[in-house]
Amino acid sequence: MRVGLLQEGEVRPGVSYAQRYREMIDEVVLADDLGFSAWGTSEQHFSAPRFTVSAPEVLYAAIAAKTSRIKLRPMAAVLLQWNHPILVAERLATLDIVSNGRAELTTARSNNLFTLGAFGVDPATTKAQWADGLDVLVKCLTSETVEHDGPFWHIPPRPVVPRCVTEPHPPLSVAASSVNSHHDAGRRGMGVIGFENYFGFGYLDECVQAYRKGFTERQDTGLAPNDYLGLFVATAYCAPTREQAREVARDVALGYFSFILDLYTPLGKQSGYGYLDDPMQRLQEHRRDLDFLVTETPSVMIGTPDYFIERLRLLQDMGVDEVLLRIDGIGHEDILRSIELIGSEVIPAVST
Repeated sequence: MRVGLLQEGEVRPGVSYAQRYREMIDEVVLADDLGFSAWGTSEQHFSAPRFTVSAPEVLYAAIAAKTSRIKLRPMAAVLLQWNHPILVAERLATLDIVSNGRAELTTARSNNLFTLGAFGVDPATTKAQWADGLDVLVKCLTSETVEHDGPFWHIPPRPVVPRCVTEPHPPLSVAASSVNSHHDAGRRGMGVIGFENYFGFGYLDECVQAYRKGFTERQDTGLAPNDYLGLFVATAYCAPTREQAREVARDVALGYFSFILDLYTPLGKQSGYGYLDDPMQRLQEHRRDLDFLVTETPSVMIGTPDYFIERLRLLQDMGVDEVLLRIDGIGHEDILRSIELIGSEVIPAVST
């Protein structure tokens, strides 16, 4: 089992964006020293203070210069009309060069109606836009000249530089929250990272099985197959005692969960997102229930090193290859203490 970090630059009262960015850099340097497998951010816009990383590629370059082993993985680059897939490919290749081959990439369609509205994107088109953008991205990574005539992108023959140093190209994954999206990722021969797994361990198992089944049916898309299944844990915090862990992380866990409920409940009414509707309605009664989140969902991990080891082994037995922990939204010193505890006591226990 691999353990990584996914942070989103959450800013606490009295902390500037500049300070939080500098803190994150220090946190990743520590994670690199302690054997965390990967670090990345989501791409978010207009969503402060919980999400503040709107230009992740610039931040990755700074972190690449200060680390040596940890993989640097955007989680995820949104392949919609404001993110031309050629630009995504060029930035990925540049990061791969400056990090000495440590770049990876997760793609996504946006799940935020507020963001989609600002960029003029019809939510009903996001799946098709992502698929067409992915086709362009694959061509950029597997051929020196790109030509494409799709439903959204029309590109005459053009050379794309620079080229990635990773051969044949950095691993590609997709962020997914539905069973169907997991299956589709497998059929494309891509890795997948499950997000928003508040629906429970049974739902996670459905997603895992759908992905593995899809991978056995994979089509030749030109990509190097990437049989990888990751899981995003939306709130994670490790402390010497259960009580300490919950005292520090309670507010951020409940606040993030409430944000997801408020974000996805209306999204479930939109075309193409109907799979969210019934589950989100059922979760409303647990809006302030930390016990439910910690024990009944894979999306919250708050507890002692022994608790983390037990939970990570369970997820490994379910078929998860890597867990991405969101240790964010609390004080910098608390984040460093949690990273130190996971790196010194949890990772050695689950990586053998």
